[in-house]
Amino acid sequence: EMVFPWMSEGDYTECSGFGMRCLAISLAEKSDWGPLYDGEHMKRVLADGTISKAAAAVYYEDLYVDFNASMKVTERGAPLEKCKVWVTNEFQHSGLGDNGASIFAKLHSMAMGKNRIPS
Repeated sequence: EMVFPWMSEGDYTECSGFGMRCLAISLAEKSDWGPLYDGEHMKRVLADGTISKAAAAVYYEDLYVDFNASMKVTERGAPLEKCKVWVTNEFQHSGLGDNGASIFAKLHSMAMGKNRIPS
């Protein structure tokens, strides 16, 4: 998820307090982040003939996750090219909390090739 220094100034109670403010400032000032993920490793793990399977829900109108960024990592040649994608606006960012069992069942079914939802 994310935290910004301004979040500790009032509206976000869970982020208020001196400790959280210091943490938010430290994270915002950090510039030596390593790679978020290893794209080539992801491609190898999900390659044809491996036992690994992946499926993901991408919420079209998610307030916190950029739709285009999500789709970019699943396009041809991208790290998650072999990931089955369920694009929906049935849920928002809180989908797993709202109906996690149903979402997980659908994604598991897709990953195992039992549910061929077009995406």
